[in-house]
Amino acid sequence: MNHNDALKLEDRRLSALLPNYAGRHLLQLSNYDLSSLKTSPILHKIRVSQLSASLPPSYSFLQGAYSKLPFASESINLVLLPHTLELDKNAKLIINEAWRVLIPNGHLIILGVNPISLWGLYHLFSWKPPPWNGYLYTIETICRWIHHLGGEITHTESFLFRPPLTSTPGKWMFDKLNWLEKILPWLFPYLGGIYLIIAQKQVRRLNHLGLVWQFPPVLSNKALAPNARGAHRV
Repeated sequence: MNHNDALKLEDRRLSALLPNYAGRHLLQLSNYDLSSLKTSPILHKIRVSQLSASLPPSYSFLQGAYSKLPFASESINLVLLPHTLELDKNAKLIINEAWRVLIPNGHLIILGVNPISLWGLYHLFSWKPPPWNGYLYTIETICRWIHHLGGEITHTESFLFRPPLTSTPGKWMFDKLNWLEKILPWLFPYLGGIYLIIAQKQVRRLNHLGLVWQFPPVLSNKALAPNARGAHRV
């Protein structure tokens, strides 16, 4: 299995998750294309990437830094970070910025390579493109960052327990070891090659009268044109 195969596996997992999250705006911070976004009931989908990309006209696209998003605070319902943290040694800044734009009760979904796994060991001896040569963070570290922001971890899991067999004969063996994906999650639930973390932003209570709630504009001092008009550089 190579990196593209791993991304397809993650895409299938997201296809089962995204229908459960509704709202007005979905934001993906990633260089990767995800077909699973089509399964989301959220109509307005925004993608911020460090690279240029060609997306359907129904998507909004921005090219810029993940740690400096041009969106108003508390304006996004769902933020996706698929292999985003591995691109930056200051990944905590990316999480802080994603958390800033999330609305109260909004959700953050993070996918990444688990350093405490066979795929994490593969990373140490790999000269492959990102995320295999990027910065790896443990599930514990990411959850600690989110707790520090006052968030609640609603779900954690790992998958892809088979070893990273990338050669042609290895791919044959990889398929034969599919039974490991059914047994090892019960024995070693957090040793899979890919982790998935879902966190929810807690609603702030400022007084005893009730909750403070608002629907601010998505963009702060910027107009977001459809992707068909070209990429916007931030």
